[in-house]
Amino acid sequence: MEMILLDWTRMGRTYCVAGAVRVNGQLRIIRPLPRALRDAAVRNTGWSPYLMDGHARWEVFDLPAPEPAPPQAPHLEDAWVVGLRSRRGLAPPALRRAVLDATLVPDGEPLFGVPLRTNNHKAYLLPGEGARSLTSVAVRQHQIELFAEERDDKPEPVYRVRLDVPELRDLVLPFKDHFLLGRAEQASPTPAGRLRALKLALAQMGEMVVVRLGVSRPNAPPESSSLPRCYLMADGFFSMSDPQP
Repeated sequence: MEMILLDWTRMGRTYCVAGAVRVNGQLRIIRPLPRALRDAAVRNTGWSPYLMDGHARWEVFDLPAPEPAPPQAPHLEDAWVVGLRSRRGLAPPALRRAVLDATLVPDGEPLFGVPLRTNNHKAYLLPGEGARSLTSVAVRQHQIELFAEERDDKPEPVYRVRLDVPELRDLVLPFKDHFLLGRAEQASPTPAGRLRALKLALAQMGEMVVVRLGVSRPNAPPESSSLPRCYLMADGFFSMSDPQP
């Protein structure tokens, strides 16, 4: 199976990736997971930086021996694979735009198939809810507010984003775009400089930006009596007119 790498986010010391595949002539999203870890208690598994560093979004990979993983909503895109084998090429721009178009949710439909739950400016789903764990929304530049947030448990600020669109208003989402974060880290050694670099990168995407959204694996909230939650994150930002490599 051939996959076009689309989502690339940081998950602790590993990377979580997802991409587009063709199934019966239609583009679908798949999240490949290492088959060697299929017996892990939870699917909070990813890919080593030693494997992924040096590759890029929109790169084409072969997925040897893909096998759908038993469904665990909302993470219905999961599939076991033997590995990721790069074909050393990028999807052409027209195909990139087609992938982004295919992941947009029709107007009026909930982003994840069911309404999001919210609490204290965060959004989440409960395990077992939702028709998908990854989706896209198209927003205009003036609807994006990116900022840094100081955290007592973090040595440096973390980045957050607000999206002024239906279903997401008043929510604060973690900014998880590995591609843009990596560029910002190369651009400046300081948090302030990195925030400027991130804002500049977003501004250069043009008027219409496609934001890839995803929900995390179940996490226990601070209230220990509450059920685990799959929290909403902003996974990737793309120019619709010129989807960047």
